[in-house]
Amino acid sequence: MSPDLLHRRLVVGMGMVSLAAFAGGAGFEPVSAILAAVALILAFVWQPGTELSVRLERFWLPVASVLVLRSLYHWLIVGDDVVVPVVDLLLLLLCAEALRCLEAKNDARLYTLTFALLLASTAYRPGVLFALAFIAYVVLTTVALVVGHLRRTSEQHGVRENLVGRPFLIGMAGLSGFTLLMSGMVFLAFPRFSRGWAARGEVTATSIVGFSDEVSLGTHGSRILANPEIVLRVEFPDGTPDNLLSLHWRGRSYDRFDGVRWSRSRALPPAIGPERWYRAWGPGRVRQQIYAAPLDVDVLFALHPLLEARSDNPRIQPLFDNAGDHIYWGSGAPSYEVLSVADPPAPEALRQARSGFSPARRHYTQLPDLSPDVGALADSLTQGLNNTYDRVAAINDYFHQEFDYTLELPGSAREATLEYFLFERGEGHCEYFSTAMVVLLRSIGIHSREVNGFLGGRWNDFGQYLAVTQNEAHSWVEVWFPGFGWVEFDPTPSGAGSSAAVTSWLWPGRFLFDGLQHRWNKWVLDYNLDSQSGLYQRISELLRRQPPENAVSSDQAPETQFDLNWMMVLLLVAGLSGLILLRRSRRGPPEVEFYLKFRESCRRAGFRADVGVAPLLLLDELASVGHPAHTRARTVVDYYLRSRFGGQELDAAERQKMKEGLAEVRRALRRTRAPT
Repeated sequence: MSPDLLHRRLVVGMGMVSLAAFAGGAGFEPVSAILAAVALILAFVWQPGTELSVRLERFWLPVASVLVLRSLYHWLIVGDDVVVPVVDLLLLLLCAEALRCLEAKNDARLYTLTFALLLASTAYRPGVLFALAFIAYVVLTTVALVVGHLRRTSEQHGVRENLVGRPFLIGMAGLSGFTLLMSGMVFLAFPRFSRGWAARGEVTATSIVGFSDEVSLGTHGSRILANPEIVLRVEFPDGTPDNLLSLHWRGRSYDRFDGVRWSRSRALPPAIGPERWYRAWGPGRVRQQIYAAPLDVDVLFALHPLLEARSDNPRIQPLFDNAGDHIYWGSGAPSYEVLSVADPPAPEALRQARSGFSPARRHYTQLPDLSPDVGALADSLTQGLNNTYDRVAAINDYFHQEFDYTLELPGSAREATLEYFLFERGEGHCEYFSTAMVVLLRSIGIHSREVNGFLGGRWNDFGQYLAVTQNEAHSWVEVWFPGFGWVEFDPTPSGAGSSAAVTSWLWPGRFLFDGLQHRWNKWVLDYNLDSQSGLYQRISELLRRQPPENAVSSDQAPETQFDLNWMMVLLLVAGLSGLILLRRSRRGPPEVEFYLKFRESCRRAGFRADVGVAPLLLLDELASVGHPAHTRARTVVDYYLRSRFGGQELDAAERQKMKEGLAEVRRALRRTRAPT
């Protein structure tokens, strides 16, 4: 492969990874990205001649003019995001330069355009795809710059043969990777002061059904489709709970039901129990570090009841509203730490909660006009029971025993009613069960409300966190007990909260990629002083051979502890590999290596063998003292001069003779030193 073609392919590769880096931050613009990718692939395998290159120039210029006007329109008139129109212009110019003939002197323009595209991707919140593309870009750029320099130098001196071989390219790529590794270590060790990340690519996710100001039961005629989009990533600093699949990630509560939809009353009086009530539930506590996707709802999801909430992100401020829901003030992707009670109150204690403060009776016992059969059903299920807990448990058990869970929606508007669900259909999704239970409880005077959130999740062994997707969206019930506050009950039968998308063959790869993305966000984009202090603490504990204080016991599953010993081994292997590559990159042809070893042996034996001493002068010095190594040394020097300056390539037999002669010369020099 000629140096010109090799250099062009390296630069085209730089353009490809720059395009991937931009896609990792801003996402794909289908038309421009696909066209640019096709053009770059074409430039990788085909280069036009000089005449065709001039003709293509007539096509690129008008299109570029249109894109310039488009960028000015978005900047000066519309006033929206101008980065994407400018990137389209960059892609066009990059493709135009990549499809020029090989004789074109456009190296500087190609380098500038690829770097500008990479730089544009940093205007967004770059993900792990950007990290991989950046590594590839640095490696390709290093090799391309060296190859480009050698190509220009060889042209100046009239050298025709190819001076770049595969070992040289591999060595340069390895050195680039080693440099990146060292840069990463400097990044981890450099003092951190800034916190948070504000980027234009941080857009809200699609709305999640059930977390707006209203929730409707009236949808019919279809099926609830699977959605594997991850909305919560939960770490457990104090140890992973055993009941991961039954954890209820509480979101919003609703107090008003009109027969079809739930809503939140505007003038709702305070309806939350004192913190001391919740602390008295039980001694168990569970700490959660939650990384939420940026949604269009200002909800902080957490386990109920929540005792403490804080955020290291200066753009997020946790708050509580009148209903006791957890919300936040700010923007961006919420990341926060919460402490919740792990153990619910004992049933016997709840049976004794007969009187006391109850919040907003007209809100939490409100009912629309319903069939008298609904009240009759509630009376029949609770007949003979003399306390609130047993009545609630009886209604809850009724749904578990007599109803079925399904993702199929009712077939018509007539069937999408609460009465049809209770007395005809006998199956539905979680919102039907929670709504039915609240209605039955309120019909016998028990304070209750609808609550939405997520149920369970799936453990990510690679990232060591619980991934909660939109598939786990769920609804349940909270019942008020005087002296205890709101206590959750879930009337939905088994089958709710299961991830329908985990059977997809893409899911394992998606989970692995999400683990990489989570670590990238945590350790790169959101890396701050606290993260750095925690890293230093873990390294200190490793050196002292002491386990971390928050280490998870072996009986707590599912979790695989990340061993820092393996991290140190990997760093050691990477360092040794870099040194080996550096040493190999400095090596010349075998004949040169043999002569350098001969000269070093002469120096150690006491002869004047500095760098400036010519090979023949060194031979003359050996001959002048009658040294026994003189004869075989002449063979070594002769082969070296023929290869280095005579333009003759030695064959394997000649190299072997030179190697054997060198061995005899070095033995002789060790036995007989130069006369003083």
